[in-house]
Amino acid sequence: MRCGAGRSVKLNLGAGDFPLDGWLNVDLPEFDLCIFPWPWINGSVEAMNASHVLEHFDLTTIRCALAECRRILQAGGWLTVAAPDLDVFVDARLNGDESALNGYHWRDLNHLLGGDENEPRPEWRHRYMFSRASLWQELEWAGFVVADREFDLALDNVNYRGFSVYLEGVRA
Repeated sequence: MRCGAGRSVKLNLGAGDFPLDGWLNVDLPEFDLCIFPWPWINGSVEAMNASHVLEHFDLTTIRCALAECRRILQAGGWLTVAAPDLDVFVDARLNGDESALNGYHWRDLNHLLGGDENEPRPEWRHRYMFSRASLWQELEWAGFVVADREFDLALDNVNYRGFSVYLEGVRA
């Protein structure tokens, strides 16, 4: 199946419990973002949102997913990414002030990265963490021009705002 022929779409990747109106919301179990290539035609997607999804993949899969995003985005199309900000978590631990985490509880980095078996859904466990600099670098390596501008917070879950890094990549 090839998607996107003759019409432009906006994709909300890993939508989970946060679907966006007017977007094609894709997630498990109907769509596995770890199976490549994705079914969309080159240049057929006008915008993509990846809010709190990339951290659930290992680095190799993240890079493959970003390459797919670039492939299917139209020239000038944009990809917004939100992910837990490693720097915020480390600063909270070092300073002894976890107020920025909005009640997100974690014991140590292994727990945050998914080493904790209390999460019964392995696909929800974190496998990678980003800082602002590392996410910026991955977007650039994937061929995006990173736009350092205000992120549209309507594209992210309000409960994650205190501890997230937000970036937007544009396909040149």
